[in-house]
Amino acid sequence: MSKEIKILIGVGIAALAALAVFVWLIFSATSVLIEPIDRQLAALKAGNIDAAYAETSEAFQQGTSKDDFAKFVDQFPILRNAASHSFTSRSIENDVGTVSGSLIAADGALTPITYQLVKENGAWKIVNIKLGDG
Repeated sequence: MSKEIKILIGVGIAALAALAVFVWLIFSATSVLIEPIDRQLAALKAGNIDAAYAETSEAFQQGTSKDDFAKFVDQFPILRNAASHSFTSRSIENDVGTVSGSLIAADGALTPITYQLVKENGAWKIVNIKLGDG
């Protein structure tokens, strides 16, 4: 193998390593967005609407009563029954976070979901939940 090819291979490996580190840094920095979502989904699975509602922002609570939130959850049983989730897109810009992915049912069916979160009193809170593609 020529010296030039070895150099190109080395540069390629270094570029892939740099990309892997960049992706890891992005996911590490945005992992804080997943915590309130995990807590809310666990609370819903346990039937604790109060704890699930507590993960929402003040703005959400001003616009949506706890009873209306419970009705919303009842309309979408996957919120209570998700076997797992996969969030493939996360971003933070100006104390607003967006997390998109899928809730996964026990039978493997995927429900697309997007959460919007805001930083409120030093903690991330859910301000919007959108189910489906549209």
